[in-house]
Amino acid sequence: MTAIQTLFVKDKQILEGLGLTLDSPDLDKHKRIIKRSIYEGLATSDRRLNLYFRPSRATRNEIITNEILQVDVHVPATQDYYAYRVQKRVRELLHKKQVGTMILHFDGQLGELPSMQGFICVGSRYSFYRVI
Repeated sequence: MTAIQTLFVKDKQILEGLGLTLDSPDLDKHKRIIKRSIYEGLATSDRRLNLYFRPSRATRNEIITNEILQVDVHVPATQDYYAYRVQKRVRELLHKKQVGTMILHFDGQLGELPSMQGFICVGSRYSFYRVI
């Protein structure tokens, strides 16, 4: 997951969609691109990208699991177009790409998800297989 976060932190288009630049301090980038589902602190108008794992799925082979990575983008409701732009770029970066030992495949968009009042959240999922 850290490799994916690093990929996002270094991507100009994702950073611009989150209201940052490549020159922004690393601390600011990591505050906006976080590795958990919690979206606390959205009271400001900051845009956020959350990446986290969802429950694994069983496969026919007992030693292999289908892992699910979810990516959510929270933005103020008046700036919803940024959420869709960031999700488009996330798909370009992850679909059928190898990040670390994972080969990720787009598993579908989730549409609008719950978020704090005054915000919109758009999500997508990516799957990969892991030997346990």
